[in-house]
Amino acid sequence: MKKALAIIMVLVMGISLVACAGGANDKATDIVVLVPNADHGWTGSVMTYAEEYAKKITAEGKYTVKVITSTDAANQISQIEDLIENKTAKNVVILPQDNTVEASMKKLAGSGIPFVMFDRIIDSVSDKAIASVKGDNNGIGAETAKRFIKAGMKPGDKILIMPGDNSSVPGMRNDGFFTTLKENGWTEEQIKAIESTDYTGWSRSKGKELFISFLDSHSVEEIKEYKWIFTHDDEIAMGILEALKSSEIDAAKKEAFYEAKVNLGSSSGLNEIYSVLKGIHQKDYTAEVAELGDLFSVTYDPAMIQTAIQDMIDHLEGKTVNKEHVISVSVVDKNNVAEFKGFGDAVSK
Repeated sequence: MKKALAIIMVLVMGISLVACAGGANDKATDIVVLVPNADHGWTGSVMTYAEEYAKKITAEGKYTVKVITSTDAANQISQIEDLIENKTAKNVVILPQDNTVEASMKKLAGSGIPFVMFDRIIDSVSDKAIASVKGDNNGIGAETAKRFIKAGMKPGDKILIMPGDNSSVPGMRNDGFFTTLKENGWTEEQIKAIESTDYTGWSRSKGKELFISFLDSHSVEEIKEYKWIFTHDDEIAMGILEALKSSEIDAAKKEAFYEAKVNLGSSSGLNEIYSVLKGIHQKDYTAEVAELGDLFSVTYDPAMIQTAIQDMIDHLEGKTVNKEHVISVSVVDKNNVAEFKGFGDAVSK
């Protein structure tokens, strides 16, 4: 009798443990969206668009979507490993902070938790992702090169590139740029000679600092040779405009820069750049823009994060999802800027 009772007790305890485990899993958030905190305009808008869509989907009642932000790569690594260990998410949509989260992304890929990557794609785990959603980064580089070439850029001309960070995004933008140069007669040696600043971190202030440093480190005659600047983000381009408007640049070097009639290309769709292109920015950059040969921005809409979330929902509902989901780009200049909606705060007069 005692033996039978003991067996029953063991069975009851086993069922209780299973029930508890099942309950913990049931309470896991259906979709967790991991994005960087608002460190600059574009990621700030990604966070906003993610939160708007999460609220909308959750309100519909079928799925619970939660957005979690991270202050840096170490913070995001901790978040990834926590949700793997504690099974707090059934599915994940993630914009990786940078390539330093790769080891944790490999753990996520091996955990059995389905995930969608957005924007900064970690190549080593892309085959395990439900989808990799991104704007056409190669296209940004290619369209920038085409615009420069159409404006008269020739093989061997002096070019300055101001990259974002060490993630996949700047690499793809440069690849598109360099490939287009090769298709138009540039040699490998000429491409290797293209000058690049340190990483800007997608920061306006860092972009401004690096641009001033570039001018400081070159002679007046050298500066006149640089007619083409490819920045990887509108924040960086705004840093250049702010530097030109300030008194922090030697007058002779500023004059040399203006004499070059620089073609300045950037990307993303920041509201401020659109205001500059329209000539309505409250700080009035009309004089600075007039000294440029060209100013344009290639689109990279932060609202694409909603596409990434929807791809996960489509997967959960058994729909076909494109594993490589690339969203096309457009070139925006003063002639067509009225057709596009920028992101970020309004800065018009």
